[in-house]
Amino acid sequence: MNLFNMAKDLKGMEKMMKPALEKFMKDSGFVKKEELTKLENRIKELEDRLNKI
Repeated sequence: MNLFNMAKDLKGMEKMMKPALEKFMKDSGFVKKEELTKLENRIKELEDRLNKI
């Protein structure tokens, strides 16, 4: 059992799985913290505009 080959195999599996995992998370409704914060700020901005009218 060669540790270098195992590390190489794990890196290859990560490359294959990462896009599939991101697609699954996007399709199932998970959002990244940055995206959520951006949307919350936008909502607050729009609410402030409405309150000024």
